[in-house]
Amino acid sequence: MIKAVIFDQDGLMFDTERISGIAWHQAEKEWGIHLEESFLKTIRGMNHQDARIRFEEVFGDSVDFMAFRGKKQEIFEALLERDGIPVKPGLYELLEYLEAQKIPAALASASRMEYTERNLEKTGIRRYFCHLVTGDMVSHAKPNPEIFWKAAELLGEKPEDCLVLEDSLNGVEAGLRGGFVTVMVPDLTQPEEELKKRVYRVCSSLLEVKEMLEAERAG
Repeated sequence: MIKAVIFDQDGLMFDTERISGIAWHQAEKEWGIHLEESFLKTIRGMNHQDARIRFEEVFGDSVDFMAFRGKKQEIFEALLERDGIPVKPGLYELLEYLEAQKIPAALASASRMEYTERNLEKTGIRRYFCHLVTGDMVSHAKPNPEIFWKAAELLGEKPEDCLVLEDSLNGVEAGLRGGFVTVMVPDLTQPEEELKKRVYRVCSSLLEVKEMLEAERAG
């Protein structure tokens, strides 16, 4: 029986990975480089330090990563300010269900705390989360499970009793390595057959996650 749920943020609760992709591609036009989707999917869920390492592996010192990322973030923030924060289908329903069932929820995101707090407040869901763990609170980013372990510790639960909800390959891998019940809700990246065998389940939406929990609690 699941005792707590740990949510990722970008790409899982909010449709922001798509906007991030738009921002990357707008920034790359100014820098004269091209980022393949196969590359972008490897850095989703990473903090900027680990993403920088991946950039250096691919581009060497030909790209000033921090300056390039800074431009991307500028575009990304402008898009969010203009269009608002897009909420994924089923998020509100799932959070309300967990609250009704008295199942605590935590958030574990590689993003910074200021950005996270703002998103939760603007979408009206801050009250559903008893704990927030962000990338600036841990030493190692996903696929290292440290951020999920930290969330489980704050929740007072063992990993095997916590459901981790993730959309990215790095996030899913972190959940699996950490010993969590890991469910993938794909966003921009679909799981390959081997990964489908390793996760507890692949759900098409957060609404399907709610239905899964309802069915399991019903026995």
